[in-house]
Amino acid sequence: MATATQSTSAIESGTELRQLVNLAGRITYGVNRQFIEIAESLGYAGFLEWQLDHESIDDGGLEDLLASFLPTLTMNADELSDYIFEQENFGAAQRDLTIATMIRQIYSPRQLFERMVEFWGDHFNVPMNSVVSAYFKTLEDRSVMRPLAMGQFEDLLLADAKSPAMLYYLDNYTSTAEGPNENYAREMLELHTLGVNGGYTEDDIKETARVLTGWSIRQPASFFFRPGFHDNGTKTVLGTTFQSSGVSEGEQLLSMIAGHESTARHIATKLAQRFVADLPETDVVDAVAQSFTDSAGDIRETLRTLLMHPQVVQTMPLKLKRPNEFGAAVLRGLETELDERVLTGFYDALSEGGHLPFSWPAPDGYPDQREYWQSTNGFLMRFNRASAWASEQAGLSPVLIEAAQAASLNDQLDILERALKPQGLGVEERQQLMRYARRLPVSQRAGALATWMLAGPDAQWR
Repeated sequence: MATATQSTSAIESGTELRQLVNLAGRITYGVNRQFIEIAESLGYAGFLEWQLDHESIDDGGLEDLLASFLPTLTMNADELSDYIFEQENFGAAQRDLTIATMIRQIYSPRQLFERMVEFWGDHFNVPMNSVVSAYFKTLEDRSVMRPLAMGQFEDLLLADAKSPAMLYYLDNYTSTAEGPNENYAREMLELHTLGVNGGYTEDDIKETARVLTGWSIRQPASFFFRPGFHDNGTKTVLGTTFQSSGVSEGEQLLSMIAGHESTARHIATKLAQRFVADLPETDVVDAVAQSFTDSAGDIRETLRTLLMHPQVVQTMPLKLKRPNEFGAAVLRGLETELDERVLTGFYDALSEGGHLPFSWPAPDGYPDQREYWQSTNGFLMRFNRASAWASEQAGLSPVLIEAAQAASLNDQLDILERALKPQGLGVEERQQLMRYARRLPVSQRAGALATWMLAGPDAQWR
C-alpha cells in the first residue's frame, strides 16, 4: 500500500511540475532555472499572479540600461523628430526599438507583459517600413502599447485609433467628409474588434469611416481633430444612430464596438490561439469571452480566466514556437549575458526566420498558425542556430560551465535537464542521450547534449 501511495504521489508531483513548466512556457519567452524555481515556490496560480502584476516586478534596472544606450527610446516627439529628420539619423528609431524589443523578450523578468506587448503589436500591426512610420511607431510603442497592454481593451482601442502611427499607416489622417477613407474602418472592424464574421456589413464600414472623418495628425506627432473635415451628417453603425458631435462621436462608436459580444469572442479566440492552441476548445473560448464581457474588457482578468481554465491547465504544449520564441528560449535557457554577440545572433536568427520585430507589412500582424512557420528549412535553421549558440556560449553560459564541470555523465545530464528540459527526460530519452554522449570527447559533451535538448522535438513547442 505504501508503494502504491508513493507511486501516486510521484505521478501527481510530476503532473504538477509539467503544468508549471507548461504555464511558464506559455507566458514567457522561455523557461530557465530561475523561473522554474520561482514557479515551484509560488505554485501555478501564484506564478501566474506574479506575472500578471508586472508593475510590481523589479526589472533589475533593465529599462534604465536600455535608455542609456538606445537614446531614441526616451526622446519626446520634438526631440525625436529633430534627431531623425533634421540631424538625418534616419534609421535610429527603427534600430533602437528593434534592439530594445529583442532585449526585453530575452532578459526582462516581466515576461507575460512583454508577450502581451507583442500580442497587441501584432493585433494592431503597424510596420516600420519607412522613416516616418518608424518615427511614429517608436512613439506609439512607448505611449500606447506598453502602458496599456495589461489594462482595459477599450482604452487601448481608443488610444490606437488616435495614434499617429495607426492614423498614418491606414490613411485615416486623410479622411474627410468629401472623401472618407475606409482603410482604418475596415481593418478596425475586421481585425481589431468584431472579427471577419462579427456581423458587420459593407454599409457599416462606410458609416464607420464617416464617423471617423476629421481624425488627423498635428505635427510633429499628436492626434488632432479637424472639425472642418468631419462629416456632420447622421450615421448608422450596427443599428445604432450617431448624431454629429465632433470627436466624441467617434469615441462613442469605438466604445460601443469595444463592448460588443463579437469583439469579446474575437479577442478571446485570438488570446487562446496565442497562448494555448491554433484551434482552441470552444469551452475555453466561451469562458474567456464571458470574462472579457463581465470585466468590461479587463485584459488581466481575461488572461487570468484563460490561463486558469481547467482545460488549459491540463493541455500539453500545442503551439509551435515562432522564430522569436524559439531563439529567446534558447538564450534564456542558457542564461546568456547581454552582449553584442548574443544580440547579433538573435537578430540574424529572426532575419533568417522572417520574424524581425515590426516588419510584417500587412495590417493583420505576423501569423500565429503552425502552417506558416513549419518547414524543413525552418527546423534546420533552428537546429543550426541552437548548435551555434551552444558552441559560442561554452565558456560563458553558467549552465554549460556547470555541466562541463560535472563529476559524471549522469550529473551532467541532471544539470542540463534541470536547466533546459525541466519537465524531465524520459527513461529512453535519457539512455539515448547517454549512448550519444559516450561517443563524444568529454570536452564536447555538454554543448552537444545542450543542443539536443534545446533543438529537439519537444523544444519546438510551447
